[in-house]
Amino acid sequence: MQVILKDNVKAKLMIAETGNSLGSFAKKVGISQGYLSQILSKKNNPSPKVAYKIANGLGVDIHNIFLIKVIDITIEMEV
Repeated sequence: MQVILKDNVKAKLMIAETGNSLGSFAKKVGISQGYLSQILSKKNNPSPKVAYKIANGLGVDIHNIFLIKVIDITIEMEV
């Protein structure tokens, strides 16, 4: 499963609207400020658990700000 931030500008604005700085918001949701910055700059994708924490901290459904991709890899082998 891959979780991708849809719109980093919108996410940053939503965090600002909570009245928190990036550092205080990161602390509120239980992640480091560095990790939050990586997610918001799209340098790193969050785990589903972290994406849920961020969405919950913003008071929105996870699907509002994150795209969730389910990847099914099937390997077939001939013997």
